[in-house]
Amino acid sequence: MKTRNKIALLLTVTLALGMQLRAQVTIAYCKLGGGCKFYQTQYTYAQLDGMFNYLGTFEKDKGTLVFFKNKQNQDVHYPDTKRNLKELHAYFGGKGEPPVAKGGTVPFEAVIQPEDGNWVAITEPAVTKNCSPQLATQLKSTVGLKSGNKTFKKPFTPEDLLPPKTPWVTNAPNSYKAIILPETKPTIKSVYDFEVVTTKEIKGALHVSFQIPTQAACEVTTNFTFKRK
Repeated sequence: MKTRNKIALLLTVTLALGMQLRAQVTIAYCKLGGGCKFYQTQYTYAQLDGMFNYLGTFEKDKGTLVFFKNKQNQDVHYPDTKRNLKELHAYFGGKGEPPVAKGGTVPFEAVIQPEDGNWVAITEPAVTKNCSPQLATQLKSTVGLKSGNKTFKKPFTPEDLLPPKTPWVTNAPNSYKAIILPETKPTIKSVYDFEVVTTKEIKGALHVSFQIPTQAACEVTTNFTFKRK
């Protein structure tokens, strides 16, 4: 093979690998009999795989992350790896070519808007599982929510409570998930769960896990409440 052809092949492979590493997930919010709304997110498969604890299968098989409410009125999510967007839209009762939006992922109409004002963060003692005393001490970090005056975006997003640039998704009306998955330490992940209960109360938990080869994962869960005075 000529040198020029070798270089061209190398560039093609490198570009393809780069595109895979930067692959972004499309999220579908679907309604039985009403089709789906699709959102092109900025999140990677690894981030959402860790956020929803799919144990590496979503990152491996790819697909579309689907949220919907079943016939029992339960909020359900699953990675659809079999259908393209048009097929998925039709599967849930939609017609035609579905539009794909970019950016915001808050399609629910009934969103509780927390009141601006003075909020107090109340953090409960952390609960550990499968952790050595030394490791448990290291992972018992603060939840990161601070008391003080808050002015929330309208409509509300968890960005006003989380560390900057933390990936988050809406997984049900007034319910959110977020993840911190440092690239330098892929065995450690921190997952936030939020629920806006009322205009004056937000409840949630921070789940931190540390995976040690050949051992059960060390898990630390810290529940918290955020209340307006």
